[in-house]
Amino acid sequence: MVSKRKSNYLQSSNKYLNDSESLLKNADFAQASEKIWGAVVTLLKAIAEQKRKRLTTHQGINYFFSEIANELKDKTVHDICAKANLLHQNFYENNLHPDTVKKHLHDLKRFIFRLQNRYNLNGK
Repeated sequence: MVSKRKSNYLQSSNKYLNDSESLLKNADFAQASEKIWGAVVTLLKAIAEQKRKRLTTHQGINYFFSEIANELKDKTVHDICAKANLLHQNFYENNLHPDTVKKHLHDLKRFIFRLQNRYNLNGK
């Protein structure tokens, strides 16, 4: 059974992912950066909920990234975490080159799909 909280996180993640793509097409790089960060974080919150955990702080999110990296036996997850945090910062600073935003957004989108598949969260 899918909890209401988990379901809300998954809906938000999908919405933010779609929003990020629309914003990127409109060259709103600061907003696209924040939306993709939100898509990743809300997906992580759904996974945490599935594991009966709750993420409520940036520190908790960063530690959970490490937990996922260990679980997947994939150190590149740390790079994804750094990219997500850089895009979150870009929302406030708006100082990343558009090509960097596009590349990181693409990488985070692939990560989202990977986690959705790994944790059986497609379309739920």
